[in-house]
Amino acid sequence: MVPGLSPLVAAPLVESPASDHDIETALTACGAAFYPLPRLTAEQRGELAAGQVVKIVHKAEDPSAPSSAVGVAILAAPRPALWIETQDIHEEVDPSMVEFIVRNLGGDRNLWYGYVDLPRPITDRQWVVESENNHALAPACWEHRWDLAQGGIDLVRGTIESGATKVTTTQLDEAIYTPVNHGNWLMAPLPDGRTLVAYQATSVIGGAIPDWLVLELTMSRLESAMRNLEHRAQTWVPTHYVGGHQPIYGGDGQVLPPFP
Repeated sequence: MVPGLSPLVAAPLVESPASDHDIETALTACGAAFYPLPRLTAEQRGELAAGQVVKIVHKAEDPSAPSSAVGVAILAAPRPALWIETQDIHEEVDPSMVEFIVRNLGGDRNLWYGYVDLPRPITDRQWVVESENNHALAPACWEHRWDLAQGGIDLVRGTIESGATKVTTTQLDEAIYTPVNHGNWLMAPLPDGRTLVAYQATSVIGGAIPDWLVLELTMSRLESAMRNLEHRAQTWVPTHYVGGHQPIYGGDGQVLPPFP
């Protein structure tokens, strides 16, 4: 890195777009992820090269285990900006959802609480997950993963009872705790200045809502989620992640410098 220049500033895309070899190399770099991607076919890699979002229902080896929703795309933004967009605590992805960090577990490991207000008569859902970055994959691939935390609601009750959050104690006691919630973000830079981005989520929200319905809903949102991620990495992040912002760690465990 040249002193005085932020690596978050996007360089112009080179004239030659990423080749199939470049895409395969990026996918291979993420192959040892904690939650690895399903192998993409040549046709799916061609769809990526053409700018499409590839959506996959990834079935678990154990037939009794839930399937995962997977979205892969090549986005026109540098990896650090895309990464910040997925990690920033100020980003409100869904107005019906409340998320906050319960506790920092050291460096880029955090304990998160989530609550989603569902339309009646469906009972609201909540979860507590532990997140971390997989430094072993860096620098070729950055992985951020999350899993349900041991202890669940007991870990967050004190914070909510203090009145410091939008979630009340009554909501905490009445919402259903999701029995399965894990996934990851994967990001690998391409030679043409763009970034290969993958999102995977495995969710079971319990109650009377069937797993297939949750999976179908997640799959239906992958396209818009990727497009919104790209747009906000290009527009919102450069004006938000500036001096004085709480540091955000890259997938290599290093703090990302703010935009100038």
